[in-house]
This record gives sequence, C-alpha cells and structure tokens, in this order.
Amino acid sequence: MPLVYKAGLAHDELDALEEAISVAVPQAYREFLGRMNGFFLSAPDFGQLPLKPVESGVIAFDRFFGVAPEEECNDLICFNDEFISELGFSGEALAIGEDGGGNPYVLVTGAGHEGVYYWDRTHLHESCDLDGFDVAEQEGCGALYKVAIGFDEFYSLIMASLPDDIEFMQES
Repeated sequence: MPLVYKAGLAHDELDALEEAISVAVPQAYREFLGRMNGFFLSAPDFGQLPLKPVESGVIAFDRFFGVAPEEECNDLICFNDEFISELGFSGEALAIGEDGGGNPYVLVTGAGHEGVYYWDRTHLHESCDLDGFDVAEQEGCGALYKVAIGFDEFYSLIMASLPDDIEFMQES
C-alpha cells in the first residue's frame, strides 16, 4: 500500500501556517508537518480505524491535509477557512485530515476537550447510539467522537491500522 506524502515544511512555512489559521499548532503536529506536508493512502485509498460507538465499529481514514494551495480540497488552510468555524463552540480546533467522505479529523486544543476527534460532519453515523459521541452536535454541525488523546497517539493508531507492506513515496 503506497502512502504518498509531500516534503515537509520549513520552520518559516510552519510559522506562516500558524499565522494563516490563527491557531498555535501543537508541537507533535508541527513536527509531523516538518517531516511530511500531509499524506494520502493509495491502493486502497483508505484505512480503517476502530470506533466502537458507530454501527460498523470502524471509521475510514483517507488523508492528512497539508499546505497545498493548488489542491483546495487537500489544503489545510483552505479546508479550515471553509469549515472549522462550524465548531466555534469547541475552543481551538484544527481540521487535520479526513475520511475521504467529507468527515474531518479535528485536533482540538481548547481546554476541556483536548484530543483528536472524528467529526461526523456529514451525519454518516447519526443513526448510531446517541450516547456514543464525546461532543454533542450543535446547530447541525455533527457530533464529535474522540479517537486519540493527542496527535502522536492518533498517528500511531493510523500507522498500526495499515498493512505491513506500506511504502512511503514522496510526491514530486
């Protein structure tokens, strides 16, 4: 399974990113972006992560966003500019990836809700157990399900869910 990534961001590019999104990027995520400016899975183009509260017990993972202005749907800044205001109630939040179907993974740094969450923005899992979410939907935004306590744990969860034959390929 190929994992396709872009070359990491330089220190000044990371500073510019923080300024553009008006969020202080946690150190672990900042280090990831310094190594890989996002990545996506290819052939198959998604992985599966366990999430007990949803009906199937799994959710998809497709990609980590990167700074890629030429690819608006994969661009960290564009995606957050367009959608993250829907989660204004959650404190500081940053969409860092998605499932391939429009449901983002969100890194929340606001007090009381820190962690990485699966945001059921498209209401894909709204028929699931109404007590299984960690942050209730507000104003139609979709519920949030906590998948990890921080970025490092989330990254490890993704890597552990992928097959052993993963091949890292840098996109040119």
